[in-house]
Amino acid sequence: MPGLNGVELIQKVHKEFPQMKFIVLSGYDEFDFAKTVMECNVKHYLLKPSNEEKIEEALKSVVNELNELQERDDFLENMQQRLQLILPKAKEQFLKDYITNKKYGEQDWAYFSSLFGMDTEKEAFRLVVMVVDGTPSVDYECQLALKEMAAEEIGQTYTISMATTIGERIVLLTEDRDVEDLMEHIKKTKEIFRNFYQQEFTTSISDPGSISQLRKMYNETLQCLTKRFYLAEGSMIMVQDLKTDEQGFDELQYDHEDLILAVRSGNLEEVQQYLRRFFTQMEREQLAVPLVKSHGLELFMTITRQAEKEDMDHLFQDMMHFHQNQSFHEMKAFIEDAAAKITQEHYEKTKQSQSHLIDRVTDFVVEHIDDENLSLARIASEVLYMNPDYLGKLFKKQKGERFSNFLIQLRINKAIEVIERSDSVKVFEVAETVGFGNNPRYFGQVFKKYTGMTPSEYKNLKT
Repeated sequence: MPGLNGVELIQKVHKEFPQMKFIVLSGYDEFDFAKTVMECNVKHYLLKPSNEEKIEEALKSVVNELNELQERDDFLENMQQRLQLILPKAKEQFLKDYITNKKYGEQDWAYFSSLFGMDTEKEAFRLVVMVVDGTPSVDYECQLALKEMAAEEIGQTYTISMATTIGERIVLLTEDRDVEDLMEHIKKTKEIFRNFYQQEFTTSISDPGSISQLRKMYNETLQCLTKRFYLAEGSMIMVQDLKTDEQGFDELQYDHEDLILAVRSGNLEEVQQYLRRFFTQMEREQLAVPLVKSHGLELFMTITRQAEKEDMDHLFQDMMHFHQNQSFHEMKAFIEDAAAKITQEHYEKTKQSQSHLIDRVTDFVVEHIDDENLSLARIASEVLYMNPDYLGKLFKKQKGERFSNFLIQLRINKAIEVIERSDSVKVFEVAETVGFGNNPRYFGQVFKKYTGMTPSEYKNLKT
């Protein structure tokens, strides 16, 4: 062979293609020669002369070996592909198990981190936990989409070691760096998620900690999420946002008497003020959700008991939906809406009743306009059997003026009517007719104040 002999050729090819198999057909039977080529993946060393059967047998042997190697490579490649599919699920399950129970320790973490090829040598990490808002049951499509969106967005800047789901919660394990930058990535994720699903999600972020503190960090995020009930959808909560000076709101007792009075009198402004104070205090305390709902339910029942009997059934059916409220603001709106409806019904009823009451007052005044002792106090005590102060306030509310002004104006109008109707009426007679008694001088002063002229001048003007 020009340039290279057979041994040199085999050595050179073996160096470039170590998987290649060789069959040597040679006229040399020296041991050193055979030993040299056998080290280069030569599978058979045949001496000349060699018949076709031996050559065929050698070829078949090499082909079978190559086929076996190919099958093994195919098997390993297939297994590798399957492992790549399983690996993310295995990582998710491991993170879930590690932070929710004590089955694994730090040695297990080191082993599985190496097995999964994860970089967990950093000194500090954070847990980011997300929950889709407004869904009492888990929507797995939304949950999976949110997990992928968050991992992709946050992963642009941060190393996300693992991500998993625990119930309705999405959990991301990320390196601890600039938390403000992390929050900006979460805000961008919110925009993306909102555009696709028209929904919001609440996020809690743990304090930084080591791998050995993951369970503590996860419990911190769960405590953060207990405040989700009080917050608007799409909120972000950090551990430092948790209150440490909670007071015993359950020690406070409410009889709601002021609220009941405001509802039954139809005073919506006072009802709203009372509810505003109540919910402000409750929100400030931020106690456990079951306790908050208990106080809310008591308040709702107090309000609904002020409704008309025919409306009770409908309102108690609404009560069945009370515990479906997913947030403090939903519960607040639910109660405020019920209070407004019942208060408005009382207002309409009271308004009608009060209007009828004032009509009785005005009718009595017209009928007894000549009575110089006519007064609101007398009407209240002798005719309507009411508190005169309350009747006075009610009269002003309905008529827009005090009773005394109304009475004077009515008497002057009656006096004008009498003067215009009669040709020879005397001033003292007009005064007696409209309730000024035997005091025509005072009548004249009042008449001039209201008309700009005396009764005589007015009579002469008309004639």
